[in-house]
Amino acid sequence: MKISAVLLDLDGTLINSVPLIMQSDNAAIKKFGYKVSHHKLRELSQLHSREIAYHLMDSKKTSFDLFDFVNYRRKVFVSLLKKNKPKGLWFKDSKSFIAEESKRFPLGVVTGSRHKFVKEIFDKTTMKNIQFIITSDDVEHKKPDIEPLLSAISLLKVKKEEVVFIGDSAQDGLMCQRLGVKFIAKIGGISTENELRKYNPVFVAKNFGEVSNFLNLFY
Repeated sequence: MKISAVLLDLDGTLINSVPLIMQSDNAAIKKFGYKVSHHKLRELSQLHSREIAYHLMDSKKTSFDLFDFVNYRRKVFVSLLKKNKPKGLWFKDSKSFIAEESKRFPLGVVTGSRHKFVKEIFDKTTMKNIQFIITSDDVEHKKPDIEPLLSAISLLKVKKEEVVFIGDSAQDGLMCQRLGVKFIAKIGGISTENELRKYNPVFVAKNFGEVSNFLNLFY
């Protein structure tokens, strides 16, 4: 197996933003008169706001103002971000992983987050070690569609068989599976280890130290 480039997810992989995402999703769900289990909330929190709204509508055969739901959810999320200081959300080994691995592989980030949020997360030093960031604003079709991954591979100018993607969600795993890209599952994010293993990851890691040890085998 040859690895020529490494791609990374953001939420739940590089930064510990999943609790904030779940809080904002749950607040919006309750605001509009619905209730879901914790397990279902984790599942729904992998989706974008519009998709969550559609799920609620379809499940109860009722309707509500889609844009009110989306705007309320975003308002809560922004409020939570301000309270939790975006740049303090990084997992303790994320930045060091980026710094070290950028010396060996071209790195890129592919995220479902919007550009305005990503801008608040990355500092200049970390940005220098990343070739590009593809956000949901940069594509027409978001994860788990293959478009974000295809865009990243095109920028890297490498074969898809030589790329590895590191992510924490079933959406990441499904995207990689659809395109035939190697998937490293990093547990501790939005999806459980059992859920991630359904997508046949080449490696399952608890932290970036374990990911680095795995990548050492192919450098």
